[in-house]
Amino acid sequence: MDFGLLTLRIGFGLGMAALHGASKVASAWAHLRHGADWDLLPEVVLLGFPWPLAFALAATAAEFGAALFLACGLFTRWSAVALAFTMLMAARYHAIAGGIGEPAAAYSLVFLTLAITGGGRYAADAYLFRRRVHP
Repeated sequence: MDFGLLTLRIGFGLGMAALHGASKVASAWAHLRHGADWDLLPEVVLLGFPWPLAFALAATAAEFGAALFLACGLFTRWSAVALAFTMLMAARYHAIAGGIGEPAAAYSLVFLTLAITGGGRYAADAYLFRRRVHP
């Protein structure tokens, strides 16, 4: 089971960071630095969040930073919760905009599962936050 959790964390964590998060980081940087258009901002506005820039940056941090933490198994449950919420909002956006939200919903389910189970024995959490058992 622990090897399965390791595979799930690395696959989905690195996949999310590389395929979704990295491009959002680049777009956020271009927006903040040069005022370039950022596709994520209108999506956040459509979802009705206050302070769209702050929530877009939070989603970007989740899709890149929390995804890398998840792959390493560092703060696994918190990272997975952040990613699950972000993917639920992505699924909601696609439902509102008339797109297909099923992939985002599936991602959300995987991240929710990792939030419940934790990272397993091969996660950084298991080594860093090991509880001492006294005989």
